[in-house]
Amino acid sequence: MKKISLLVTVLLVVCAACTQKAPADTVVPEQPSQEAVAEVNVRTVPASVRGAKEILNAITANYKGSVVLIDFWATWCPPCRRAMVDIDQIKPELAEKGAAFVYVTGETSPASDWEAAVKNIKGDHYRLTNAQWNDLASGLGMPGIPAYLLLNRDGSTAFSNVTQGGYPGNDFMREQMLKALGR
Repeated sequence: MKKISLLVTVLLVVCAACTQKAPADTVVPEQPSQEAVAEVNVRTVPASVRGAKEILNAITANYKGSVVLIDFWATWCPPCRRAMVDIDQIKPELAEKGAAFVYVTGETSPASDWEAAVKNIKGDHYRLTNAQWNDLASGLGMPGIPAYLLLNRDGSTAFSNVTQGGYPGNDFMREQMLKALGR
C-alpha cells in the first residue's frame, strides 16, 4: 500500500508540472520522414536492473566517449512535447558535431502512445518499468518532468536540472552542449 501511495504522490507532483495545455501550434508531424525513421532507435534496460545508479549505468553504457543529452519525459506531458519541438531546431547541428540524444520515460506513457510518439523523435528511446522509473526519479531527486542530464564524453555531468525540471531553452542548451563537445 505504501508503494501505491508513493506512486500516486509522485505522479501528482510530476503531473502538476504538466497541467497546462500545449499550444495549438505545438505539433509533432504525423508521418516521419524516412530520414527521421532511420535515426530513431528503441533500446531497453532489462527489468531486472534496479536502482538509480544501475539504471543510469545501463543506459549510459551505450554512449561511452560521447556527449549525451538525456531527456526525461512522458507522452502525456505538454511541456515535454513542447521542449522536444524546440530542441529540434538545434538538434541537427549538435548531432552532426557528435552529440547523442536519449529519451527516457516510464510506463505512465502508454505503450501505444509511446510507440507512436518515438517514430517522430530522432534519438534513442528507453521506456522503463514503473519500478525502474521510480528508482531513477527517487535516486536522482527528480520531482517532475521534463528534466535533463547532459553528460561529458567521460561520463561526468556537464549539466543537470533533474532536481528542478523544466526546459532551460535552446540558447542555454546549445551553449552547454557545445562546451561539452569542446567547441
